[in-house]
Amino acid sequence: MLIHSDWHIHSEASYDASLSLKEIADNARAYGFRQFGITDHLNFNDEKFLGDLKRSTELVREFQKTCPQMVQGVELTPIEKPEFDHIAATGTREGYVPPFSSQPYAIELGQTKAELMAQGVRYAIGAAHWRVDCPDAKNLEPDLNACIREWHRQQMYLACDERVTILGHPWWSSKALWYEDFSVIPRSMNAELAAALKENGKYVECNVHFFRPTKKTEKFRCQYADFLRELHETGVPVTYGSDAHKTYADDYLLAEQYLLAAGFKDGDVVEIKEEHLW
Repeated sequence: MLIHSDWHIHSEASYDASLSLKEIADNARAYGFRQFGITDHLNFNDEKFLGDLKRSTELVREFQKTCPQMVQGVELTPIEKPEFDHIAATGTREGYVPPFSSQPYAIELGQTKAELMAQGVRYAIGAAHWRVDCPDAKNLEPDLNACIREWHRQQMYLACDERVTILGHPWWSSKALWYEDFSVIPRSMNAELAAALKENGKYVECNVHFFRPTKKTEKFRCQYADFLRELHETGVPVTYGSDAHKTYADDYLLAEQYLLAAGFKDGDVVEIKEEHLW
């Protein structure tokens, strides 16, 4: 067995998930996991997402009384700084108009580390989900090179930000732009990312979604496992994340198949060290 813990799970407190903490805990124990983290979404700094996080921390705090293996985390998504500022001033995303800029927008995350810690959060996954470099980026036609540059920009930001413990699902793309052949991602970018992760003491996530055949070729899945192995060999510790939302199944067994083929051994997929928890 390679995987002994799961650090990326969404509960019913996330807007897009429905798992109860009991279902998560029962299954995690059945799989023999030593620890498992609840990382509900904090996509924006508005009342909706701050309320979701408050509910998550309240549910976990109560459940931890009988389940000390459960750890409170959060998943942070990079957003454009002008939108963050608008929400901070108004409390809502409504009425936001992206300003013109000749340069990519600066990046921000939903709360400060101090604010997160005050609520009982002990670690954060930081993960890119969409472009935040230009106005109305979500509705633009997919542009492979532009998206690669933007994902790299966001991932480098996350690798250097004090709030991020784990870089979540690096190179995940809802548009599946590079899911046929991972080699379209420049090796120089991955080398730069590895150096930043190592220098800043970050973990990187092995997310099981990369090993499901939907949208991904077998070639890609093997390449991605090799990418994780290269990160491990440069000294970046690798954690596992199921990224579960609706069901909590034994998907880790699928990830293990590809990790084993890439040369991972027991002990190579790690838990977050206690000194790295907040």
